Amino acid sequence: MGSLSNTDRGRSVYRAVQGFAAEAHKLESMSDLSEAVGDITRWLGFDRYAIVNHVDFGRIVPGIRLTNYPLEFIGRLRELGLTRDPVLRASERAGIGFSWDQIPTLISLREGDHAYMREAEKHGLANGFTVPNNVPGEILGSCHFAVQDSAALPRTHFAAAQSVGAFGFEAARRLAGEAMAQGPTPDPVPLSQRQRDCLIQVARGKSDSVIAEILGLRPRTVNEYVEAAKRRYVVATRQQLVVRALFNSEISFSEVLH
Repeated sequence: MGSLSNTDRGRSVYRAVQGFAAEAHKLESMSDLSEAVGDITRWLGFDRYAIVNHVDFGRIVPGIRLTNYPLEFIGRLRELGLTRDPVLRASERAGIGFSWDQIPTLISLREGDHAYMREAEKHGLANGFTVPNNVPGEILGSCHFAVQDSAALPRTHFAAAQSVGAFGFEAARRLAGEAMAQGPTPDPVPLSQRQRDCLIQVARGKSDSVIAEILGLRPRTVNEYVEAAKRRYVVATRQQLVVRALFNSEISFSEVLH
């Protein structure tokens, strides 16, 4: 691409991103998506990529984990007990893509964060660009592009990486949902408005007596609404109910945090 004019280079990048988006929409397996993301990652000038939901290393949970990060890097993090990634924390505070050298402007670095980033650099993840992908009601997610040499970070391709990260995550989200589906499963019957009102207060950590005072109900009535919601979602605890309702977009994080 070195011999292209700025205009031609811009068109070439646009066509590459457009081609990736069209292809990702039609892919039928995670392995195919992994290959496509790897190709566009290298084309944009990055060495490594990761498309992930935000869960601690070592936990086996349904979700997205598509990456060509070195396996020994993840193993080393477990050995050192460095399981909370500062890059992920920063992405939870950002609305748009950011380079890793911007992390101190997004979050306060904690004990162990510098050690985490030093380990990353040792394993060929010296610097990178992260695209937040936070879908309301779902586990937070993000897409990451990394380089072995910090000075080689292709900053002129950040806008393209932002688009690739968004399209790639959405494709992974679609494929993960299809993989977890075990035949047609009907959605639970929607909660009533009163059940939703009570559940939002439960998610805020309120007791039945406090919820009753807020909503003008009796504590026993509040408990009945919550128990009915648990039966609809076939869960045993209130915590499970809140999680399932958030995943199903029955309630939203914005309502809980309002």
